[in-house]
Amino acid sequence: MLSILIPAYNFDVVDLAEELLRQAKQIDTPIEVLIIDDHSLSYFRKRNALLASRSKVSYLELDYNIGRSKIRNRLVDFASGDWLLFLDCDMVISRPDFLQNYISRLGEAPVICGGIGYGIRPMSPEYILRWKYGIVRESKPALRRQMFPHWSFLSGNFMISREVYNQIRFNEAISGYGHEDTLFGLELKHRNIPVLHIDNQAIHIGLEPCYEYLAKSEQGIVNLIKLLQIAPDMKPELQRAVRLLRVSRFMNFFRLNKPLSWVFMIFNPIIRRHLCSKRPSLILFDIYKLGLAARLFKG
Repeated sequence: MLSILIPAYNFDVVDLAEELLRQAKQIDTPIEVLIIDDHSLSYFRKRNALLASRSKVSYLELDYNIGRSKIRNRLVDFASGDWLLFLDCDMVISRPDFLQNYISRLGEAPVICGGIGYGIRPMSPEYILRWKYGIVRESKPALRRQMFPHWSFLSGNFMISREVYNQIRFNEAISGYGHEDTLFGLELKHRNIPVLHIDNQAIHIGLEPCYEYLAKSEQGIVNLIKLLQIAPDMKPELQRAVRLLRVSRFMNFFRLNKPLSWVFMIFNPIIRRHLCSKRPSLILFDIYKLGLAARLFKG
């Protein structure tokens, strides 16, 4: 059995689940769809609760928010399948053979990543930074992702054997937004578990407004620094995999982090205004994150 696991938070997952159920009718492999709502707003809970009556769907609501890592682990605890397909709640399945593509690759590797795509350029400027980052930095063909398979791991659309997942699981010390998938990918590498990348994208439509995305990016940097503390044995690999850490280490070696943090504090409002404009620069976004990291990075 294939268990399709969807952690839901403040997003309508009805259309996503219905498309998965439709495609499931065209394959021989039995499936189940498990959805756990991580204490969303009442509107989304009422909307998603409609799925509870559907055959092959299990829907559960939590009384309080437990976060991105814990909810994925809870989903696995409830799952029945030997294979687990994780999909973020803000994904759209754009291809009619999405499930079949995964099923046809079963057994080729214990971890199979389909990739993430993005739609057309949004009309509103407040969504352009998140869209542009996704298009340039996240949406890559399988051939390119396979060059560094573990470093390219993203948790929004991947399939994994239950046996392998239970060897690792998402680290629940990582809370909030960002880099739980970075650590998961490096854990796979540390254990010499192969990762296969294929072209089977799900489309990410849950673009955050610019200032919300900047706040999440700040949380992601906090989590990145935290990874160095909770996984010290992986520190060299983390620094090789994450460019921000490599550059921060270089800046710290030459004692440039403190001056950079002061400069960043002065120019921060100007940088943020540009990043939320119609033509944000990803290079400037990198500098913005480097300035944030300069206040936290200790070598």
